[in-house]
Amino acid sequence: MTVKLLAIGVGKYVGDKMNILDGSVVMLSIFEIVYGLLMAGEGVSMKAMGTMRLIRTFRVFRIARLLTGLQQMQMIFAVIAKSYMSFFYMFMLMMIFIFIFSLIGISLFGNQMNYPDGLPRGNFDSFSIAFVTVF
Repeated sequence: MTVKLLAIGVGKYVGDKMNILDGSVVMLSIFEIVYGLLMAGEGVSMKAMGTMRLIRTFRVFRIARLLTGLQQMQMIFAVIAKSYMSFFYMFMLMMIFIFIFSLIGISLFGNQMNYPDGLPRGNFDSFSIAFVTVF
């Protein structure tokens, strides 16, 4: 915050609403740290600061704002939105292959992994474990 204030000046910093949000979150965080250090020995509860911690999550909206401003990112999102059905079909094809190879693994290797130190984590004794093992 300080570096940005020095770089662009106070007038431009205050002119952007997202900078005001970032600045207030930073100031509240500094207040929370100082208050916690001053009141640490007195046994004061910090539960009231929980709402101020919630405000930090609003800083995520700044990233969304940056992504909408970049023309290249908008083009990438548009391509992904247009081709999501092909991703779905590829995902379904992969699941079919995993299903088939899990069944083949159960028929070939089921109940054959009896080692002296116990059953290995990735085995083919049940379909669910075989599915995760093949995945």
